Amino acid sequence: GIIFKATSNFLIDKVGKVAGLEPRFRANIFLTKSTDVYKVLKDMASVFTGMLYWLDGKITPVQDVPGDPVYTFSKANVIDGVFNYESTGRKTRANQVVVTWNDPKANYEPVPLIVEDQEDIVKSKRLVTENAVAMGATSEGQAKRYGRWKLWTAQNQKEVVSFKTGLQGGFIRPGDVINVQDRDRYGVDYSGLIKETQSSTEILLDRE
Repeated sequence: GIIFKATSNFLIDKVGKVAGLEPRFRANIFLTKSTDVYKVLKDMASVFTGMLYWLDGKITPVQDVPGDPVYTFSKANVIDGVFNYESTGRKTRANQVVVTWNDPKANYEPVPLIVEDQEDIVKSKRLVTENAVAMGATSEGQAKRYGRWKLWTAQNQKEVVSFKTGLQGGFIRPGDVINVQDRDRYGVDYSGLIKETQSSTEILLDRE
């Protein structure tokens, strides 16, 4: 079986008042047809804003939550010292998410819920819509939180950095948080390597 361990979120009623607490993540799922098991598990991972990856002969889930950096990459431990950056285009960055969820009041039929960044819509004078399915969600509050997560991700996580490293990066796993200290981009060095020790009180660095 699959166990969802969840903390609570405030339940807001139609007029914006706190009506109690509800689980942050709750899955009410009824499977009616045969589907590839890995796809089903990937969809289930989206319930708790997570993803799956295959490693060492087993499936491992990882959740998108804040965490401390586990390693720092710099020109000293990146091959050729090169970092490549890509960013998402502003014209393709969603500022509205249409979330489909199962409404108990509609006999658990799929219904749409619109979550949008009105400030960005007004500022950019453009509406960029993304569709999403809140799998297993039978709470409007949970569907709204899922839509806000999708919206925040699109608006704030808009840059990708790629680089090559050696065996020192072999322990990094999907979902890990890392630091990138790129001297070329920030104009300052905060990291390096010890090339050799010359005496008990002197060391030789990899560069000045």
